Amino acid sequence: MEKETMLAVMSIGLFAAITLSIYFIMRFRAVRIENNGIQNVKREPYDWQKPGIVVLGIGTGIFIVGILREFNYFHSEDSIPMGIITICAGISMIVANKLDKRQEPKD
Repeated sequence: MEKETMLAVMSIGLFAAITLSIYFIMRFRAVRIENNGIQNVKREPYDWQKPGIVVLGIGTGIFIVGILREFNYFHSEDSIPMGIITICAGISMIVANKLDKRQEPKD
């Protein structure tokens, strides 16, 4: 793809992501106001926290591999980049597990 086309696609994607985020936040608030913010709901741990942290770890691994490839630290060795991504994902799983244990309610 040409640079202009890639920039246009990325701009449209960013605009759509921001617009949909604002829409769903406003929709959530409207539904919450209609239900008067039901007070007796048991507080659950965040369902998306663990997958979010794992995806963040994988993204960090891909970012590190991208930087190292840009500076030509790899010479056609595909196992090293995959290992870096796997290690970052594993570390993020450990962090997510520690954070989840810390937030569990004690009865």
